[in-house]
Amino acid sequence: MDSKEAKEFISALEAELGSKIGYRTFATWFGSNDGLVREYGVFFCILEDGTLYFEDFERLPQILGYTLKSKNTPKYEKYSFRFRSDQIRSMSIVKKRQAQQTCASASRVPLCTAGRLSQLLFPVVTQIELDDGRCLYFELISHKEFTDALKREEEKR
Repeated sequence: MDSKEAKEFISALEAELGSKIGYRTFATWFGSNDGLVREYGVFFCILEDGTLYFEDFERLPQILGYTLKSKNTPKYEKYSFRFRSDQIRSMSIVKKRQAQQTCASASRVPLCTAGRLSQLLFPVVTQIELDDGRCLYFELISHKEFTDALKREEEKR
């Protein structure tokens, strides 16, 4: 996404959501413990009003700039969700494989935090547990950058 295209996307999204976007990042994988999994890219942001918002976008596999299409690929349906920062019960880093299993089984039990060694040896994701028992899993570019941005936004209010 070039700079002009990105600015237009952000402006349109801010108008749709009715709030300015403070922090924004991307996740390369998303899942939730209600059975939803997205292998697509996910745009994730913190709005100035304290709301967290994410939406996925279709990301087709490419080789050397050529898009690979498969007849077996399910039809893409956009998914978006918002929640307030005060709805977050806990956040932690967990093993991606365990998150995938939780999503597949629709388990309502939050996962245990991955130890330092596990974080070095295995792919990990950020688990966000909400008040209603839902757990959201994001493979973020930087968990620390995200949590720092969330803290800064909360301090502003």
